[in-house]
Amino acid sequence: MKSFDSAAAQQVARDLETAVKNAFSKVRLQRFPKHKVSYKKKKLHNDSFRAVNNANCIRIENGAISIPKVGKVPIVLHSELVSKIKTVSVQYRHGKWECSITQEVECKTAKQVLETITGFDINSKQTGVGSNGFVADNPKFLKQAIEKLNQLQRQLARRTKGSNRWLKTKQRINKLHGKISRQRLDFAHKTSRQITNENDILVFEDLNVKAMQKFNGSMVADNVMGLITQLSKYKAELEGKLYHEIGRFEKSTGICSECGQRHVLTLNDRRFTCTACGAYQSRDLAAAKSIASTGELDIIAAGIVARVTPASQQKQSVKTKAFELSKLDFGSEKKKQPSC
Repeated sequence: MKSFDSAAAQQVARDLETAVKNAFSKVRLQRFPKHKVSYKKKKLHNDSFRAVNNANCIRIENGAISIPKVGKVPIVLHSELVSKIKTVSVQYRHGKWECSITQEVECKTAKQVLETITGFDINSKQTGVGSNGFVADNPKFLKQAIEKLNQLQRQLARRTKGSNRWLKTKQRINKLHGKISRQRLDFAHKTSRQITNENDILVFEDLNVKAMQKFNGSMVADNVMGLITQLSKYKAELEGKLYHEIGRFEKSTGICSECGQRHVLTLNDRRFTCTACGAYQSRDLAAAKSIASTGELDIIAAGIVARVTPASQQKQSVKTKAFELSKLDFGSEKKKQPSC
């Protein structure tokens, strides 16, 4: 026991306690945890442990990270450290050891005046379509690598299970899946960063990703539907901006962006003509505009923000939308932004 980090063992016990509590909880549908012996499989496991930085025992010096009971290990940092290290999670994934460092980061002060509100529609064709015209096409990394993946799967089927050649082919498949996963994560981070930088109020749909994966799991996973919303949420909080999700059962598809007329569309109908006003519009752009208007009404009704009129536009006939963080418990009132 002396050769093992005591803090890492305590973290495992806490994780097991949380898993057992979740298994008996009626709120969360989680199964009872099972012990999986993975260290016996040659380089095919996803073993991990979490160490706690007690008395500065975890530190990075001269291109190496010092971990308790492990020692100094060479490390490639993807970003600079901004504060003191709290915990470090070490995991073996896709043939490489990865290290996730947890730090305390202070969020920026919440913006008092929010100038732009944008709704985003996530669908199978594009990763995201914004009400302001923003479009992020789905790169479909799995589809790009599917030919190579099928070739390796056929090679694996011809190998004798458990042999050295079978293990090598299995490792190549594992590494290819890791490359696809990293490509998806990189694309999701870049897209969510662009969305957060260009907008002050972000409105998304509350997607039931788990149910959508049962319908078409590979398409949903390749489109990083749930990951985009998660990353955009925490990035907006760090920047002091506002993130909001409309209700899961709020209708957004097939609503005319000009008059609000509702239509019934199939999945093949990417464009439609409004039966009331005759406007010809994109299905995804109209849905994004509907999400933005629904989210605007939600946050105003909740008393989170209130509409304001910029001082420079008070005498103009055409005014842009602007919002101010409200301290009201209910409703909303029109306010005038004080001139500087």
